Amino acid sequence: MTQRTYEHSAYWYAYHYGWTYSEAKTYTGKYLDIHSYRPRMRERPDGEFRGRDWFRWREADKELDSTFNPLLLCACAMVDVGVAMRDELSKFADPVERDRMKRELMRDLRRLRRPFYYARETERRRKLATARRKVMRRTTSAPMPTPEEILAAWNARKESREAMVRLGGMLQDLECYVDNCLRFGESGEVVGRNGGIRGWLFDKLPELLPKYKTLMRYKAMAMRLRQATGTRDPKPTSALLDETPRHEVVAAILADPDPVFSRVFAALEHTLSPDAVFLDAASH
Repeated sequence: MTQRTYEHSAYWYAYHYGWTYSEAKTYTGKYLDIHSYRPRMRERPDGEFRGRDWFRWREADKELDSTFNPLLLCACAMVDVGVAMRDELSKFADPVERDRMKRELMRDLRRLRRPFYYARETERRRKLATARRKVMRRTTSAPMPTPEEILAAWNARKESREAMVRLGGMLQDLECYVDNCLRFGESGEVVGRNGGIRGWLFDKLPELLPKYKTLMRYKAMAMRLRQATGTRDPKPTSALLDETPRHEVVAAILADPDPVFSRVFAALEHTLSPDAVFLDAASH
C-alpha cells in the first residue's frame, strides 16, 4: 500500500516559516512575493532555537540580501504604470478626467525613473545652480519694461501667482537692457560692477529702491522657473503664461490659487535642488 504524502496547509507554512503568499496581479506585487519569504526562528520550551529553523532563517536572509534589487523593483513598478496607462485610461469617458489621470501616471513614471539617472540628474542640477550665479549678457524678445509697468507689476504681485511670475519675468527682461557688467582695474582686478537694475531703480523708480532685495527674490524665482521649464533666451518668461497648453511645471504652480511667494519659490527650488532628486513633489 502506497503511503500518502501529507501536504501541509498554507497556514502551517506561514506559522512555521513566516512565508506568506498573495495572489498578486501586478509585477511589483509578484516581485515582492518572491522576496517576502522570512522563516521565523521557532523556540523550544527551554529557549533554544531549533537547528533546522535557525539554518533556514540564516540561509534565506543571506539569499535575500544578495538577490533583492531595488532597481528591478522600480522597473517592475514602471511596467505596472505602463500597463495602467494602456488598460485603465480608456475606461475614463470624461476627457478631462482621463487627461488628469494620464498626467498623474506620467508623474509617477518620472519618479520611478529617477534611480536610473540619479547621478546624471544630480550633476545637471548642480550645473544649473552654478549658472544662476554667473554674470552674463542676456537677450529677450520682449520690449524693455517701463517704470510704470514695473511699478504696476509690483503693486499687483500679491493678487495671484501669475502676477508674481509676471513681475519676476519683467525683471528678467529688464536685466537684458541694463548694464551690470563687471568693472576691472588697470591690473585686471575686479573693482566693481555697473549699476544694473539697482542703478536703473535709482534713476527711474527711487521709491522701489528700498525693496531691491525683495525684487531680486522675484527675479530669482523667475530664473528658476525658466530653468525648470527649459526656457532659453530670447524667449521671455511671460510667454510661459500665455502658452496653451502650459508647461507642466507652470501648470502645477498656478494650480494652487494661494499667492504665497515662499511656497512658489520652495516648489521651484525643490524641482532644481540636487538634494531633492528622489523626493516627492513639494507642497506648493
